[in-house]
Amino acid sequence: MLSRNLRVAEVWRHSSVGICHGNRPLARGIHVERLEKPEPTGDPRQATYKAALFMDKLFPLKISMLDIRPYIMSRNGAAMKKKVAALIPADLPHHFGVSSIEPHSRDGGSIVNFTFAGPLTQEDAEGVGNELVSAIDKHLALGAAGRNWFDLAPIRSLPVKGVPFSEDIVRMLPSKKVRVEFGGPDLTVEQLFHEFRQFGRIVDIEMQPTSCKDTPRWAIVHFTRLRAATSARNCIHGDVVGATRLQLSYVRERHENVILQWIKDHQKFMIPLAAAALIAAIYAIFDPIREFFVENKITGRFDLSKMPIIGSVRKAAVRSMLWRGHGDDGGALGQEISAWSGLSEQRERLAAILNEPPESFVVVTGPHGSGKTAVVEQATQGKQYRIVIDANKLAAQHSDLEQMTLLARQLGWWPVFNSIISITNAIDLMVAATTGSKAGISATPESQVRRILECLALVLTKIRHSTETKMSSAAASSGDNAAERKASKTIPPTEVPVIVLENFMDKDLPFSKAILEWSASVVEAGLAHCIVTTSGISGYHEIQRAQPQRAASLVSLDDETPMGAISLLQRQLSTSRHALQQGQQQQQPQLAESDQEQDEPNTESVDIATGDQIAMAAGVLGGRLEDLQLFVQKVQTGESVSAALEDIIQRSITEIRKYAFANDSEVGQYEHTWTPEQFWYLLTELARDGSVEYDRMHSSALFSGSDAALLGLAEAQLITMTYDNDRPSRIRPGRPVYSAAFERLLEDPGFSSSMNIKMNKKFIELETAKIRKAEEELALLNVFRASVDAHNTLTSSIAMMAASKDAGRRRSQGSRSDSVDAINPEAYIARAARGSGEPSATALEGQSAASMPKQSWTDWVRGRHPDTTDGAASVRDSERSAQPPTVVPGIPYELQGRVQFLLRTIYKSQQKIDRWDADSQADALRLASL
Repeated sequence: MLSRNLRVAEVWRHSSVGICHGNRPLARGIHVERLEKPEPTGDPRQATYKAALFMDKLFPLKISMLDIRPYIMSRNGAAMKKKVAALIPADLPHHFGVSSIEPHSRDGGSIVNFTFAGPLTQEDAEGVGNELVSAIDKHLALGAAGRNWFDLAPIRSLPVKGVPFSEDIVRMLPSKKVRVEFGGPDLTVEQLFHEFRQFGRIVDIEMQPTSCKDTPRWAIVHFTRLRAATSARNCIHGDVVGATRLQLSYVRERHENVILQWIKDHQKFMIPLAAAALIAAIYAIFDPIREFFVENKITGRFDLSKMPIIGSVRKAAVRSMLWRGHGDDGGALGQEISAWSGLSEQRERLAAILNEPPESFVVVTGPHGSGKTAVVEQATQGKQYRIVIDANKLAAQHSDLEQMTLLARQLGWWPVFNSIISITNAIDLMVAATTGSKAGISATPESQVRRILECLALVLTKIRHSTETKMSSAAASSGDNAAERKASKTIPPTEVPVIVLENFMDKDLPFSKAILEWSASVVEAGLAHCIVTTSGISGYHEIQRAQPQRAASLVSLDDETPMGAISLLQRQLSTSRHALQQGQQQQQPQLAESDQEQDEPNTESVDIATGDQIAMAAGVLGGRLEDLQLFVQKVQTGESVSAALEDIIQRSITEIRKYAFANDSEVGQYEHTWTPEQFWYLLTELARDGSVEYDRMHSSALFSGSDAALLGLAEAQLITMTYDNDRPSRIRPGRPVYSAAFERLLEDPGFSSSMNIKMNKKFIELETAKIRKAEEELALLNVFRASVDAHNTLTSSIAMMAASKDAGRRRSQGSRSDSVDAINPEAYIARAARGSGEPSATALEGQSAASMPKQSWTDWVRGRHPDTTDGAASVRDSERSAQPPTVVPGIPYELQGRVQFLLRTIYKSQQKIDRWDADSQADALRLASL
């Protein structure tokens, strides 16, 4: 018996995790309960007890909601119970028996409920229970259970001092912090330490502040390891220490990463650095993808329409659907256009320029519809790589971001992340708000356009290098020497890429300068040719500024002569007639006689189109290629020449009235820089003379020396400006057919009369403003020295002169004459002269009474001639009636020149106002008679 007790004491000392302070144990024993069932041996000095132990490290701990390891390990409950039962040694004393096993997979262990026989006293029974748990723990520590893959430490068993709380609440995950609620008096820190230290080292014990009145009172025990916290909760929950019952629960722990916390503390440079790293990562991933798609767009490697069989089938299908039974007149028209004298020469010149190495821009200029696009397409037809940027489509977009997106689509740059611009701008704004300075990572549509162009330059460089490599390989395989290999690096003209900027300088794009600069760098590097099509010569100067060291090649197109247009129309219409007859014979080989007779009028109408009516149509349409094509299409569909011509003229009138006279809100496309009165004045001059001098129109009263209105009209293609010595020389209608449209608008009595009234009203406003300005200057010049009243008298006399003219007109129309006699401007002038006293000596020096003019300034301003009886003298005076007197009485000598100039200005402006007023009255009568 003694040896057995010594062995149990040794086991207890080996496995006990309690800490002793002196000779007093600080940790309490296991919780045992006496059962009513008798002891198995029948010894009256012993009784049967039940107790529990917590076997730890059987399962992995559940550390998050997504952790499924405990579920996988405990999905077979029966097998797990057998495994736990196998870990308990079979030769335990005191009639040890396992009553039940409760797996706690979330906490990584199991509760083992067992029974044993022990002494009648409670303390002795607790000692026997601790002895049994220590024996099991020693057995496990010797490696009887082996090691688990999720925890290399051996399994351990701990006595359960309270009543375990078996629950499966999803939210209650294990934590290193355990909340201890006191169901009685508060425990001290020392008591808590003695109670919990046996499960592991403690980081901190936080007591509830005394100022907090929440109940129940609590304390938080923070362990260093998670296993220690789970063991404490399963072993101590429900334990009674003195008069206090302990209730344990996990505290959700907020894990703060040291790196993240450091980033939070250093936001000034970490946010820009993180944003830059993110953008760099995105570019590093997507830039090669974008280069791949741009290269595919240029080379057309995956374009099925470029395959020989599919391409020919597609062309044949489209031709049969669009021109079924009418031959290939569309191709014939293209051949005729290509053979046109002016276009043929310029096309050959453009093709010759493209056959040379790239050196400078190639600018193709010409009015709208003159065939620029057709010439460029025919000249670049044999080129293998062709890139087109259509400025018309870009300008139709509403915002810079949409224009950038469309440019990327035209060049094949994909994927496009428009949100990157918003994100970087928002980050830059936040950094500026927090640090006071911008991070410099904000992006704009223009910066994205530069990235697109850089990607395109890389692809062009790659294409050039691959072409050079192929040529070098071919030269090496053929056995050429080094000199021939070097010469073979010259790229063939057909393999040099061509960049076409269509209508580029005709539209005001926000990133046009960036595209021009990039194109200049590409041309200088010899990577590609760059062709720019524009309607005005002003675009040529902008392009020249982008590449100042090299002169751009200029290819200028113009309308064909009337004789050339007549010849083209005659050939086309006669060809369409022949093709129509052939198509009818192919589709209906057995037509009835009645059907043939019904088709004869259309054939004769085509025959008539080759005569005088064609010459008349060519005279109206001029040599504009676009209008000629439209006319040919209308006649080919069966319309007569006069009907087709009338329809084109009416369309032109509609366009003119829509874009020139409508408000911006009605049109919604052009922001008008001109007024309807300005364009009507220009229209009348063009309808009368066909063309006008630019300088005369530029310096007219309505335009007032401003270029904005004329340039806006030219951009809207309502007028065309011809250049001489690199400056605007003459103004012509935007299209030749506009001349006929202008004449029709002038012949419209209602519209022309209303526009004339508006234009005259505008002229009168301008001249009235000029008179008012002259009167204000006369008022500021205090020319009378006597008093201010005399000065006011002079200004009032000028107003009376204008009033007397109105009264004179009313008298000529039958009004009473006494109203005119009541107005006497000479009296005001005389009164002003008397108020000023005698003229100064300087004013009268060198003048005699005989040299004074016979006509006064008042008479001259009013238009009166001096009375004389001499017939010859009357003729001479009437010839001199337009000349004003030489001296204004009562005005100082030093102010004579300025006062005379102002009076002349008032006189001339009043004459113009009278003339325009009379014209407006005539137009008003004309409108009233309609």
